[in-house]
Amino acid sequence: MRFLGTQSGLALLFFMFFALKGTYAQDGRINIQQDSKVEKLVAARTELNKDDSTSERYQIQIYNGSLEGATKEQATFKNDFGWHCDIAFKTPTYRVYVGKFRTRLEADKRLIEVKKKYPSAFIITP
Repeated sequence: MRFLGTQSGLALLFFMFFALKGTYAQDGRINIQQDSKVEKLVAARTELNKDDSTSERYQIQIYNGSLEGATKEQATFKNDFGWHCDIAFKTPTYRVYVGKFRTRLEADKRLIEVKKKYPSAFIITP
């Protein structure tokens, strides 16, 4: 009986030695082979995502009303703050949106500044 226990113990030890030996034989390098077109596509996509007009961003709405009022507010805001302004028509009124912010936190910080002059301003979510 004792012989069987020793024999199975040696077999287990032998098995573990060869099983674990393979795990230490790796050198930790990964080689990815891909077509050069993939790299070009990734670069093109990155370049497109840099453009603010194609990406969804947080904006602050400062005006809602007529076209004349919207253009007036846009000019006043650009004078006071120097930020990017857009006028958008949403039936039945024109709206003035300012800034293009990547994060809600950034938009909230800027909203505090804007609310000093435009108390009814609020954030538009993408």
